[in-house]
Parts: sequence; structure tokens; C-alpha cells
Amino acid sequence: MAIHVGWENETHKTILVTYERAWTWEDFASSKVEIDTLLNSVDYPVNIISDSRQSMGLPHGNALSVLARSFQSAPSNVAIVAVLGANPFFKSLLQILQTVSLNRAAKNIRFVKTEEDAQIATRAA
Repeated sequence: MAIHVGWENETHKTILVTYERAWTWEDFASSKVEIDTLLNSVDYPVNIISDSRQSMGLPHGNALSVLARSFQSAPSNVAIVAVLGANPFFKSLLQILQTVSLNRAAKNIRFVKTEEDAQIATRAA
């Protein structure tokens, strides 16, 4: 699969999502199931680091709709979502979601430039 999902470490407080160069919306849907499974396996807030530095960008299709549904259906224990390496278009879409969404997960998106910044953002939660 072109999107890899797993716990960042043995504390199970942060999920690391890593996007390969090319991925599809089907890959995204599969990774969403994996992420939700991990989130639902614990009863405390969990951060997500979404690393898209290697990605060529979003696949063709209605990205805003897919992303909105993803956040709307997120389990309630999503804490900070640190987005690492978002290209300008992806960042703009996520900023739109932050503005129009009532969902806490969408409101808790933080854009970061380095792995260290992602660690700092998720530690602060």
C-alpha cells in the first residue's frame, strides 16, 4: 500500500501516517480504516503525524469532499493532527476544512515543516 499507518512508538500516543510518492483515494480509504482501528483501540487522546513529504500531491478527484468526510467520521479521541510537508494546494484544502468544519479533528490541524516541529506540536497536546 502507498500509505503506511502505524503507532509512532510503543506508548501508542501518536499515529504516524506516511505517504509514498504516488497514492490513490483507494489507498487513502484503506489507511483511514487502519487509523480509525488504532484510534478505537485506546480510550485516550491520540495525536496523528501525517507525513506527505514524499508525496507528489493529491490524486485526481473531489479532494475536498473526501477529506471532509474523513474528518467528519473521525473517532472523538483524535487530538492534534500534525501535517508535515503539505504542498500548497493540500494545505489550502485543509485550511478550508478548518474554517468551515465543526469537527474537533479538523480544528486541531497543525502545519509543520520538520519532524522536530511535528514532535513539538504533538507533545504539546
